[in-house]
Amino acid sequence: MKQLFSSRLMRISMVMVLALGYCNDMDAQFGGLLNAAKRKVKDAVTNTVTGNTSQNANDHAGVTSTNSNIIPLYYSNGNPMGEWNPETRQYTQIGKVGNEYKRAHVYTFQSNGSVVVGDGRRIGEILPDGTMNTAQTQNIKYNPQTGEVTRNGEWFGKIDDNGMYLFNDKVGWAQSAMDKQIQAFILFNLIATNEMLTEFKQKYDEKVKFNQEMRQQQIANAKADEAISRSGGAGAVKLWKGGSSVGEIRANNEIWINGSNRGKIESNGDIRVGGSVAGKILANGDIRKGGSIVGKVQGGKVWLGGSIVGEIRSNGDVVKGGSVIGRAEGMKDAIKVAVVYFFGFYNL
Repeated sequence: MKQLFSSRLMRISMVMVLALGYCNDMDAQFGGLLNAAKRKVKDAVTNTVTGNTSQNANDHAGVTSTNSNIIPLYYSNGNPMGEWNPETRQYTQIGKVGNEYKRAHVYTFQSNGSVVVGDGRRIGEILPDGTMNTAQTQNIKYNPQTGEVTRNGEWFGKIDDNGMYLFNDKVGWAQSAMDKQIQAFILFNLIATNEMLTEFKQKYDEKVKFNQEMRQQQIANAKADEAISRSGGAGAVKLWKGGSSVGEIRANNEIWINGSNRGKIESNGDIRVGGSVAGKILANGDIRKGGSIVGKVQGGKVWLGGSIVGEIRSNGDVVKGGSVIGRAEGMKDAIKVAVVYFFGFYNL
C-alpha cells in the first residue's frame, strides 16, 4: 500500500490535473501555453488517476471522516487532495486506487518547523524565515502579507482565500479557512517537483514575453495609423493581385476592393464586412470567423485549420502555395493583409 501511495503517485496526480484540462484559468489567460507540457506527460499518467467531479471528499468511498475538525482539500476538478487536522497539525494525503479514494501518508508539522511522516522520518522543514524545503523542492517561500509564493525569490503562484495557485492556475482549495503556509507547503513541496516548476516557469515566461511583444506591436500599429490619419489620409496600403491593383487598406483601416468600400478592421480587432461584424483578430493572432477560430497569423505565416497555407513577407509579398500571388505595397500590419487575402471576408 505504501508503494501505491508514494510521493510519485501524488506528483502524477498533480500532473494529471494539469494534463487533462483542469488548468482553465491559465489556459484562458495565456492561450494554452501548457499544451506542450500536457502532451508530454499525458501518456505517462493515463489511467493512473481517474477524474471524478464530486465536490465533497465524504462522497468518495474510503475517505469518509466523522471528525468535525478535519478540513478537506480538493483539486480544482473536485477530486480529494487530502485532509488537514489543525488540532494535531497533521496532513493526510489522499489518492485513488482502483475505484476508491484512500488515505495514504500522514505528514505531521511540528512546532520546531520539521515535517515528519508516520515513522518519524523528517522529510521537510519550514524555517523561521518561512523558507520551505523538501527533497523534491527547495527555497519555497510564502509571503503572508501578499499571499505570493516564490521559489529562489521568483514568483511562482499564490495562496489566497479562493484557493491554491500555480502561477495564475487554480490547482486546488481548502473547504474552510486553514493555515495558508501549510497549503503552500502541500502544493509546492509535497506535490510539485523542481523539474515541474522549472518547466512551467519557462513556458509561462515565454508566453508572457510573446503577449508583451504582441501588445507593443498593436500599440505601434495604432500610433502609426493615428499619425497617418492626422496627415490627411496618406499612406494607404495598396493591394495587388497578379499584376493588377485590386484595392487598398486605407489609413482609417477601411477595406476598399475594386473601388468599393467592403468594410473595416477596427482597432479592437473586429472585422467588419459591410456594416456587420463578421469576425475578429484576437490578440494571439487567431482569426475568428462567425463563432469559430478558422486559422491564425503568426510570424508572417498564415494558418488555415491546422496547416500553413501561405505567408505575408516583410516586403509585402503575399505567398500562397509557394508562389507569390500578390503584394501589399506599404504594408504596416501583416495580419490585416492576411485577413484580406486568405480568409474570405472580402472575396479578393
